[in-house]
Amino acid sequence: MAVTVQRQFESVVTELYQDAFVGSSIENGTTVIQFDLRKLDFQWALGTTATICWRQEPYHIDIHELSTFHNPLKYRFTVAQGSSLDDKNQRVYFTPEIKGVSTSQHMSHSVIRLACYLAVVCGVSLRHIALLFSALFLIPITKSSIKRWIDDIGSHLPTPEDMLRHLLALTPVTECHIDGYYPLGRACRVMEVDGLSQCFQPKEPQVLVLG
Repeated sequence: MAVTVQRQFESVVTELYQDAFVGSSIENGTTVIQFDLRKLDFQWALGTTATICWRQEPYHIDIHELSTFHNPLKYRFTVAQGSSLDDKNQRVYFTPEIKGVSTSQHMSHSVIRLACYLAVVCGVSLRHIALLFSALFLIPITKSSIKRWIDDIGSHLPTPEDMLRHLLALTPVTECHIDGYYPLGRACRVMEVDGLSQCFQPKEPQVLVLG
């Protein structure tokens, strides 16, 4: 006798595409949540009243998601190229964009953000992150994939100098801890603050007061 067990699952992706949800199933031990993007209201999204036509050869994209179940979890998006007629009676083609996921990495943004957070903020090694994802979320990832995610996110961030300039503009620094202060030749002094050294030429005799 077959037994059906219903489990509730919510995520950013399911909230975005609740109108495109068509069902779920278990395939080879993996829970698959299925969405058909052709069910969305693209007339409203494109600002047209023309009929939306779809190609007869749709394709699907599988995306890994963080699983709180005892089996892996994937999203399966059914996508097809669509078209409609514009005001000049010319056919305009489009392909639905999938939000909340990376179609190139086949991972949800939640997976990528968590991996980068563990590496950058928590200081977990890439090898251990891969082991954690495999053991806790049943997602097979490699160290090189995590490294690419970190590099991709970091490429959009400002340089350390720009970050410091922005922080100083918000809250100017009036005092700091000096790691070292020593002469370098006759015309130059070196000040070292938190591991950063800067050479400068004093215009007046330097007085060091120990309080």
